[in-house]
Amino acid sequence: MLTSSTVRLASAAIAAVAGLSVLAPAAHAADAAPAKPAAKLTVPAYERYLKQQSSPAAKTSAARFAKLNKNQKQIFVKTLQDQKVYKALTGKAWGLIRNVTTVDPYNKNVTFVTKASFKTAKDKARTTTATFSVTEEIFNIPVTIEGATLVYPTVGKLPVTTKGSTDVFNINAAIRIDVTNSTKGNDASGLLTALPQVKSFGTKAVKSVTLHATKAAFIGQVVNRK
Repeated sequence: MLTSSTVRLASAAIAAVAGLSVLAPAAHAADAAPAKPAAKLTVPAYERYLKQQSSPAAKTSAARFAKLNKNQKQIFVKTLQDQKVYKALTGKAWGLIRNVTTVDPYNKNVTFVTKASFKTAKDKARTTTATFSVTEEIFNIPVTIEGATLVYPTVGKLPVTTKGSTDVFNINAAIRIDVTNSTKGNDASGLLTALPQVKSFGTKAVKSVTLHATKAAFIGQVVNRK
């Protein structure tokens, strides 16, 4: 008999959807030197960044950020460029097929949410869409979501065709997240490379995301790569 559980893979030392990247100034000549990143992210710079975002989810988060008080905005922006917090955004869920939501406070301002969900169509193949994600929220405002999606049939003979993707939503202006995707059988996987857009974030950070699902059970996780 399968048992189910969810766990948060976060160490105490290091605390759908499309990636949104910071827009860098364009060079005016072919041999122009690349623009140097700013030393740190400031509230005015982040407000300018939010105005450039066009997705409905980003606009919703921007509107909620605008309602924060001055001190909260300072804390919010300071947290965005803290690599320890970003690296702590990891998670894992597994067990029998069912919807999962786990909320883990990182501190009084930051919360991590791990989710797994499954929807099965009424077609002959009983095609199931599985999604797994981890979300960083600052003052209950989502800033980064990382995860994977797998679409697969649960009725019929092998071989079968599956589809998968690595999913990212990001309005953290301190980083740009580059994504790779791979789908093989009932496995969706990818690499997430967070590239610093300000010096205060430090060096790049790399994570891997995997999602495996069958008719009966699943396992999904986002972990840091060493």
